Amino acid sequence: MFIEKKNNTRRLVISDIHGCLKTFAALIEKVNPGKSDQLFFLGDYIDKGPSSDGVIDYLLKMISDGYILLLLKGNHEENLLSAYMEYDKETFVFFVRKINKNLTLLDVEGRIKAEYMEFFRSLNYYFETDSHLIVHAGFNFNSDNPFEDRVSMVELRNTEIDKAGKFIRGKTIVHGHQVTSLEDIFSAISERKQIIPLDNGCFYTKPHKIYDITRTGNLCCLDIDSYELILQKNIDG
Repeated sequence: MFIEKKNNTRRLVISDIHGCLKTFAALIEKVNPGKSDQLFFLGDYIDKGPSSDGVIDYLLKMISDGYILLLLKGNHEENLLSAYMEYDKETFVFFVRKINKNLTLLDVEGRIKAEYMEFFRSLNYYFETDSHLIVHAGFNFNSDNPFEDRVSMVELRNTEIDKAGKFIRGKTIVHGHQVTSLEDIFSAISERKQIIPLDNGCFYTKPHKIYDITRTGNLCCLDIDSYELILQKNIDG
């Protein structure tokens, strides 16, 4: 979907929130968006953190208050919908409890609450602007049409940029999905690389077998015109 830039507005891209409501709210307060600003979200609003439902409620409230939210689907939203369609009730409830740590996204019958289902189904797979391609994970440029490969857009790691020319026409890709150190995020931004990662693993603040938590734990917001990066350290615990 192509999104036209409006005059005198900021275009802001916010990385994977993963249920960290307090951190997200603090970032929004710090960013202080206007109602004419375009706020792009990279998906993965749910799971891991303590308040998946709270994050979605906050986003829905922003929409009702008149903010311009451009919302992508992440693999966690995609996986939730797939599990809902494929699993029996008992298995689905077990899946949600294991991944999300609670059942606040579900009603008393074990179904995804109607307002959340509508939200998940409304999400986009990518956005294109005059200067950027914005996606949760990446694009498979080996495909005949990367913009129809929905699995790659929510799951792919390590987009191969050398085969991207005819598709992206010199535009910069901004994505989340892959937890990336702050040093590498800053480097990609300062060097104006053609692929800019923004997921600093907001949730990862405690010792982890894979991630160095001294280099993670921030929710990121990038102004894609000024290339200012705004950070909010995790305060959800």
